[in-house]
Amino acid sequence: MIRKMNSSDFEKVYKLVCDLEETCFDLDKMKMIMNELIHSHDIFVFEDNDNIIGYLDLKIEYQMHHCDKVAEVIEFCVDSKHRSQHIGAKLFEYAKTYAKDNGCVVLDLTTNQKRHRAHKFYENHGMDQTHYKYTLNLID
Repeated sequence: MIRKMNSSDFEKVYKLVCDLEETCFDLDKMKMIMNELIHSHDIFVFEDNDNIIGYLDLKIEYQMHHCDKVAEVIEFCVDSKHRSQHIGAKLFEYAKTYAKDNGCVVLDLTTNQKRHRAHKFYENHGMDQTHYKYTLNLID
C-alpha cells in the first residue's frame, strides 16, 4: 500500500535513508529535518504488513525556467532486500500520477552517478537525461 508519510514512520524511513546513503546520520538532526519536510513536501511510503520498505520524497513548486509547476523527486529508495519486486515502479508511477493530478508539467530528479541500476530504472520509466548537476561542498 502506498500512502503519505506521517511522523510515526520516522524511524523506518530514517533507516532507509541511511541505507541509501551508506552512512548513519545524526538521529536528532534527521528527525528535525523530516518533521519540516513532512509539512512542505509530499512524501510517500510503500508499506507492506506494517513494514515500510520504500519511500519517495516529492517536492512540487513553480519554477520560472519552466514557467509552470514542476514536481521533483528529491529522494527515492526501496529497501535493498525488496528491490526487483516492482515496489519502486509502483512508487514512481504513483508519484507521476500525483504530479500530473496536481498540475505539474515536468517530473525531474537527480541521481548519483554511481547508481547505474537507478539510471536504467529511470530510463525504463520514460525519463531522459537532459541536464548535468554540479555540487560544491561548503564544509571543509
